[in-house]
Amino acid sequence: MLNPELWFRQQLWLLLWKGPGAVSTFVSASLLLICVGLSAICSTESQVATLSILSLNIVIGILLILVDEIGSCRSHRLGLLRFAATNSRCRIEKLGMKSKQIDRFVDTLCFNPELEHWFRTTRLQSVELIVQALDILSRTASRYGPRGKKVFEVNQDTLVNVMRALECLSFADAEELLVEQLKAWLKDPPKYDPEGWALAPIGKS
Repeated sequence: MLNPELWFRQQLWLLLWKGPGAVSTFVSASLLLICVGLSAICSTESQVATLSILSLNIVIGILLILVDEIGSCRSHRLGLLRFAATNSRCRIEKLGMKSKQIDRFVDTLCFNPELEHWFRTTRLQSVELIVQALDILSRTASRYGPRGKKVFEVNQDTLVNVMRALECLSFADAEELLVEQLKAWLKDPPKYDPEGWALAPIGKS
């Protein structure tokens, strides 16, 4: 069974490592280190100036990373859910798949003002569980390389059906009707089996 708190911590570390703040800091620091090396050849004055800029850049980068962390944890960690769902969609697209239902779900998660309002006041466990299940399935499928597309297709039915139901239900009703179904799926999610995956048991819903 998935440990939700552990999953959220993993997503937070991934965001801090690969999020906008970390990426911008890494790129700018790398460029400035090159400049430091070049300035060492030219003059001491330019080297000192470049080192000062590098130090300032690192401080700004740390602040950007902290902003990423604070922003992702606001509104009952909606930012982390958006980050994880977007990453899952990218993995699915790399498998050569394009799912309109998953696209609509991710767009709703990222841009729906009603959903954002809900998360400001309370958790939506149904949405959390969908994102967690999508993350697990996309990660597992991506480990299969070219065969991952088939693995995902065989196992996506439960998630796609839940996403369709979420579009038709109010968020309050979704909490009552979808949570247990998603928990049941997460108790026995698809697992990576490089020796050969029996598709029929895996595709159960």
